[in-house]
Amino acid sequence: MGQLLSSGYADLYDEFLEAERPRVSVQGYAALAGLARRLLSWFEEEDIELERVTILEASRYQAALAERCTAVGAPISVGTMQNYLKVARRFFGYLQFTGRIASNPFAELRYPRAGAHLSRNGLSEAQMGLLLAELARFDELPTRPARLRRYRTHVVAEFLYATGLRIAEACSLVESNLDLRARLVYLPEGKGGKGRTAFLTGYACEVMERYLSCGRALVLGNYPREHGDTIFGADKARVAAVVNKELAATCRALELPVITSHGFRHSLGTHLLRSGADMRHIQAILGHEALQTTQVYTRVDKEDLRRSLDAFHPRQWARTAKPLGATV
Repeated sequence: MGQLLSSGYADLYDEFLEAERPRVSVQGYAALAGLARRLLSWFEEEDIELERVTILEASRYQAALAERCTAVGAPISVGTMQNYLKVARRFFGYLQFTGRIASNPFAELRYPRAGAHLSRNGLSEAQMGLLLAELARFDELPTRPARLRRYRTHVVAEFLYATGLRIAEACSLVESNLDLRARLVYLPEGKGGKGRTAFLTGYACEVMERYLSCGRALVLGNYPREHGDTIFGADKARVAAVVNKELAATCRALELPVITSHGFRHSLGTHLLRSGADMRHIQAILGHEALQTTQVYTRVDKEDLRRSLDAFHPRQWARTAKPLGATV
């Protein structure tokens, strides 16, 4: 799906975004802008007038989404497809609201269903301990650029694992959002446009204190940056790319499952639950609006059940069955 829009489509695109801007967070607005641009680009490439779109054309768009692939060639996830369709419904709802169309064709379209599951993007408590300990040994690397990359990842990892923030939320913070004395992080605007308070562990607070006092200047250098006022000095895409690359290399070196920056949030939810934390407390820490979202961490994979059965069943010790006729 292309990205360039003709003047008519571009004007409508700008008008829609301007109307939606007050209703979404900064991160939500960026996602909305990208998905809306791809939506309009597809209809323009297919030479379909927006005023004439019916459920048939909406279904064609959904089918085109099903054929899309990620950068590594895998089909896009059901969740991603749902996000595309939600934006389409929102955009055509705007056309209906402004009197350009009589009804919203995407309102009649059924979304593909995504099964609720716990993401594989996470580590066990022991694995997380190994990863964080390795990242903390950034000073042992042979070159300065390598040490700075590892140090940056070390700081981001400890911050995300302590707070449970999403990478986009962490990258939006400025120094005034932190109260290191009280070990608090004030997030003015998170997912859904709502602010909340996150918390730092004692160790994460020490790491952040050292980073802000001297480490940040070494990592970012002295030249001007577009997001230079933020704690991590770059937007979500840049920080995630650098951190995820370093995480992948470190996880492979330790022979651990490879996780991304979002894996710290998933791991925190799981680890808190296993430690006996109250579900409502986990909900507040992760900033979930609905408890149902938090309850996904209570789901146990069948493979986990099989491993538990193999490890703890009393008959696991009867490894060698005696042949028929053997003397008892």
